[in-house]
Amino acid sequence: MVYKGLHNTDLQLQKYSFIAFSSVSIIFALLLTVNSYSPFHEVLAAAPVFDQVLIHDKKISSQKNDWVHTYGNDSANLRSDHADLLAVDYHSDGKTLDITFWVKSNSENASAYNQPFKKIRYGVLIAIVSLPQNSGYNGANYNYYVEAVNGKWSEYFYQLSSTGTSAHIEPKTNRTDPFGNPTIGPGYVKLQLNLDSINSPSNYGLSFYTAESFKSSEVRDFTSWVAVPPPIIDTLTHPENIVIRQGEKKIIPAEIETPLSNNVTNISFEYGTNFSSNGLSVSAQKIRPPLFEIDVSPQSPLGVYTVPFEASMLIQTTSSTSPMFNGTVTEIVDPEFQVSKKYPTTGEIMGKGNLTIEVIPPLTINEEFMAFWNTYGTPLVILGSGAAGVFATFFIDYMKSIKSRRKPK
Repeated sequence: MVYKGLHNTDLQLQKYSFIAFSSVSIIFALLLTVNSYSPFHEVLAAAPVFDQVLIHDKKISSQKNDWVHTYGNDSANLRSDHADLLAVDYHSDGKTLDITFWVKSNSENASAYNQPFKKIRYGVLIAIVSLPQNSGYNGANYNYYVEAVNGKWSEYFYQLSSTGTSAHIEPKTNRTDPFGNPTIGPGYVKLQLNLDSINSPSNYGLSFYTAESFKSSEVRDFTSWVAVPPPIIDTLTHPENIVIRQGEKKIIPAEIETPLSNNVTNISFEYGTNFSSNGLSVSAQKIRPPLFEIDVSPQSPLGVYTVPFEASMLIQTTSSTSPMFNGTVTEIVDPEFQVSKKYPTTGEIMGKGNLTIEVIPPLTINEEFMAFWNTYGTPLVILGSGAAGVFATFFIDYMKSIKSRRKPK
């Protein structure tokens, strides 16, 4: 009777466990079918979230492609303060990309956007990292901008193709004149792009620009390409663990890369070209490939040091080894494609990295002897053995000669 009761209890436990498991499975399946509420949907579709990033005027004004003459010859009525780009900042919550253009004009001056035969544009080119180089217009896969014509603002969003054509993507919001506050103001213009419209990429590049045209001439002001999300540097040193003794100096080879590039163009430290603290000095002796020189004074405190540095990496949206679009094939080319030949195709991204260095005591006399012996002991033994063998042979021959001379003749 006891065994029968236990058997019934086991059957009941199995029954309730199966019911509980089935209920959980059904609930989980229902959650997956509701895409808008699925946690997996949110994770897979989410673009990177990052804090506000500023491209300041120093980086923009030093570029060679500042005020590119995209078409026409007359520039007498162009390059106004409303199109002179001083800085751009941008950030994202993973759903939208928020952009602020800072221009030279310090007033709204609506009449500047209401002149006959003049157009003023604020836009951003987008390159998707997962797509091959030379895709889109000269590396740009999307072009999003707003434009003022005769005092009226319009919003445009295009997907760009390497075939020389573009596909218009209907904007989700319609812009009217005037802009809703605070989209436009004294010295700034704000844009917001829904990242779902570009399939919420995990890595992409941006180049911001302004454009001003008058009749049949146009100029543009571009920034170089920047990476989204802001890059994090992966640093691998050889050896991987840097251990250096007080009073020593070493040259350490390194590999520095990001998901977008491993082409290092510059390495700098917080206070210039080298790092110095507590007798520990670090400098970049070579950029390609990176070589760090580490010098530790005999008085440097023992311990682990973290040395922060910043590296510039070259990124490119096109490759000279890939075929470029030939407009004579289709004989139908979007006019914007001709302008795209003036798009910037290179840029530099800045990333932060760290070197971890452990400072240990100098060698003792016994350790120096052991280190010397470990390095030269075997050759010395071999050399000594050889010398002893030669000496023994010479000695034996010498003794034989003496013995032979002593024999009576």
